[in-house]
Amino acid sequence: MKPLEYVYFNIYNHCYQRDIRSGEYFARFQAMYLFSLSVAGWVLFMQAVYLRFIKHSWFASKPGAMIFATTIYLLTAFVFHRIFIVNQHDQRIYDKFYGSYDRNPNKKRDLLVSFFLISIPYILLLGMAIFFPKGQ
Repeated sequence: MKPLEYVYFNIYNHCYQRDIRSGEYFARFQAMYLFSLSVAGWVLFMQAVYLRFIKHSWFASKPGAMIFATTIYLLTAFVFHRIFIVNQHDQRIYDKFYGSYDRNPNKKRDLLVSFFLISIPYILLLGMAIFFPKGQ
């Protein structure tokens, strides 16, 4: 769990440092929604792999696929809002890593790795759409 917490901390700290004037609450929401989009992307990627390679089928209609994806995004957003914002788990993560982060010489590298980890499911979904099109 600690690596995921560090990824969340990097995102949260970047959102907070990028625009300090907007306030801590706005940065908390930005980080929570970016992390939520990443987890939803992983769920959708796993679902696409299951449908494509195991079931050898796809959604019957585009609206059905869109409703499913929207439902996944909303559910992860609601769950993460409860965990991070309502229960203030993000503040515990921030307090845990903030002191050591100032002494970290690899801040930019860690931030790039965090953003790369967030975008991996969408890169994989795009690669799957390119290399394994629906018609095959």
